[in-house]
Amino acid sequence: MSIDFPCSNCHQTVRVPDGTEGKKTKCPKCQQVQVIPDKNTFGSSPTPATPPPAQQPPKQESLWDDLTPESTPAPASSNPFGDAPDPFGPPSSNPYSSPAHSSSYAQRPASRAEARSKLMGPAIGVLLCNGMGLLLLAVWAIATIVEIQDGGELKDTPEIVGASIALFIMFGLPFLLSLLCIVAMIRAFYVRNYALVMTGFILALTPFGGGCGCFIGMFFGIWGIVMMNDDSVKAAFRLP
Repeated sequence: MSIDFPCSNCHQTVRVPDGTEGKKTKCPKCQQVQVIPDKNTFGSSPTPATPPPAQQPPKQESLWDDLTPESTPAPASSNPFGDAPDPFGPPSSNPYSSPAHSSSYAQRPASRAEARSKLMGPAIGVLLCNGMGLLLLAVWAIATIVEIQDGGELKDTPEIVGASIALFIMFGLPFLLSLLCIVAMIRAFYVRNYALVMTGFILALTPFGGGCGCFIGMFFGIWGIVMMNDDSVKAAFRLP
């Protein structure tokens, strides 16, 4: 019967005959002298020495280390899927975001009186320009009709029909659109019908809505469009 025990140097198994306990022998691999253990203890091999932990390389110092704040790592959660931000949850706090608006900067309640005061200037300007444009348009239309009748150039029915259509496009359509613009400005005084009032200010920029006064009414039309895009004015139009 033989005794097997590991070498204390290279951990190679050394086999010796029975009855040689306490004597010395050499490891066949590394030639290290070994003491043959007792028969009762040779089965328990000595625990190999634990290698020392590897040392981390020294951290290189930088001139910018003092300027860069060190971030503290967040504690790991027991849930491996719980550390990721929830894409459907509330927005996380941003340290660089603007502070929340205080109560002093809260949006004021909508008021028709305030909206009317903002729309009064451009609405009156558009009304005056449209009135002047309608007056000039009426004088021009009457003078054109009188000139055609005095000339006696229209004798055939097709010529009369064509002239009527031309007169309607030239004078009738701008006249109707100018009336629509005037109605829209009247609704602006009551702060009602947002779409109609906005259409009236847009028509004031065109010769079809302002007639001959569109060059002056263009300024009031732009002013009115800017006022109509104000949040408080929009809210006032939504009031019951």
